[in-house]
Amino acid sequence: MNLRKRPVYMIGIASELIGVHPQTLRMYEQKGLLRPRKSIKNTRLYSQEDVDLGRYIQRLTQEMGMNLAGVRKVIDLERQAARLEAEVRALREELTRKDLEHTQLIAEVHQSYKRELVPMPRGELARSRRKDR
Repeated sequence: MNLRKRPVYMIGIASELIGVHPQTLRMYEQKGLLRPRKSIKNTRLYSQEDVDLGRYIQRLTQEMGMNLAGVRKVIDLERQAARLEAEVRALREELTRKDLEHTQLIAEVHQSYKRELVPMPRGELARSRRKDR
């Protein structure tokens, strides 16, 4: 498991790291902004990623003056943008692979020519027909 996602902080420590009251973290959880893991004894455990998100939520509410509904919308849009960026990256990689495959297939076709056909400029072909008359 990624160390940043590993739940290690109990609510008291997490609230101190974020700089909020533990009840604020419970409210963030209730609003769906934070999703701490639960221990076997149903104790909330926060990861470093949760702490960073909590700090971000605090910055949006305190410095930017957003309400929690606005914060949720911002976080949802940022997550959606990240998913779309990953999808675009994957599609670009696939397009690059397909373009390379296409180029290789064209090269194979060109190599398979038996050289029975000789390209001639269009004007020369027309002149030779007039000479035959």
